[in-house]
Amino acid sequence: MSLATAILIVSLFTGGTMEQLVDVTYFLADRQDVTVSFFEKRPREVAFQIARLPGVLKAEPYREVQVRIRNGHVERRIMIRARPRGAELNRIIDADLQPVVLPESGLAISDMLANILKVRVGDTVEVDLLDGERRTITLPVAALVEDYLGIRGMMDQDALAKLLREAPKANGVSVSLDKNRQDQFYAAVEALPVVSSLALQTASLATFRDAVAILVTTMSSIYTGLAAVIAFGVVYNNARVSLSERARELASLRVLGFTHGEVLRILLLELALLTLIAQPPGWALGYGLALIMKTNLAGELMRVRLVVEPATYVFASAIVITAAVLSALIVRRRVTQLDLVAVLKTRD
Repeated sequence: MSLATAILIVSLFTGGTMEQLVDVTYFLADRQDVTVSFFEKRPREVAFQIARLPGVLKAEPYREVQVRIRNGHVERRIMIRARPRGAELNRIIDADLQPVVLPESGLAISDMLANILKVRVGDTVEVDLLDGERRTITLPVAALVEDYLGIRGMMDQDALAKLLREAPKANGVSVSLDKNRQDQFYAAVEALPVVSSLALQTASLATFRDAVAILVTTMSSIYTGLAAVIAFGVVYNNARVSLSERARELASLRVLGFTHGEVLRILLLELALLTLIAQPPGWALGYGLALIMKTNLAGELMRVRLVVEPATYVFASAIVITAAVLSALIVRRRVTQLDLVAVLKTRD
C-alpha cells in the first residue's frame, strides 16, 4: 500500500513540476512582453530609442555573444548573455526563487554546465570568443546559477563589453508593453530597418506548452491513471486475501449470533488501519522516487525543480483511501453472501 501511494506521488509530481517550470521561466525570470532583436549589434543606447516607441513601459538592452567554453578536454559551445545591473524584465532566478545579482567581474554559469565542465566557484575556464575579435581568454567562475533551460553563461553587461574591448553594445531589447497600445508598437517597430525579429512572450509560452508541457502532462495523466489502477488492485487484493484467510472465523461468528455489520467491522477495521498506517511511509517513498526521477531526467536541454506540493500527498492518499473504500464495498457484498454451511464444512 505504501508503494501504491509512492507511485501516485511520482506520477503527480511530474505535472506539478512542469507547471512550476513554466511559472519560474515565463513569469519570474523572463517577464518581458516582447523581445526585439537586431540584424547586428547596436550601441546600448538603442534601448532609449525603443523606450520612446508608443506603448513601451520599460526597455532593457541585452548582449549575447557565442563562445566555446573549455576546461581541460571537456568543452561546450554556448551563448554568454549579458544584462545591465538591476535588470527587472530579464532576470536570473535561483533555486530559492530569488533574483540573482551578477558579479561585477568574472563569469556566472549554470549548475548543469559546471557539472559538465567539472568546475566550481573560484576555478578558471578557457573561453574562445567566436564573435568579433576571435581570441582565447581565461575567465574565473564567479557564480553558479541553478537554471532550468539549456546551458549558458551570464555576465554583467559592462564586464562583457570590457572583455570584448568594445563600447557597450546590444543585440536586442527586452520590452514591457501597455496591452492597450500593442498595435501601435508593432506598427512603429515595422518601420525600423534595424529590427530583425520580434519574439512574443505569449507565443513562446504557447509553443513551449504545445511542444513539451502537454507531452509531459499527458504522460503524467496516463501514469496517474495506471498508478490509481495499481493502488486499487493492491488494496482490493489485500482485502480479498484477508477475507479468504478469515472466512471460517467470520462464518463461526455469524453462527454464534454476530450480525453482518459486526462481522464486517472486524474485517474492515484491519483494512482501514493498514491503509492509514501505510500513508506516511508512502509519502517518504514517493518523495525519494521523485528525487531519483528529477536527478536522472536532468539534461543539458532542460531540468526541473523538485517540487512536491502538500496537495500531491493529499491527492495520492485520497486515491488510495478511495480504493480502500471501493474494496470495502465489494468485500461487504461478499460477506453478506457468505455461505455459512459451505465455509464451516471446508477443511483447512
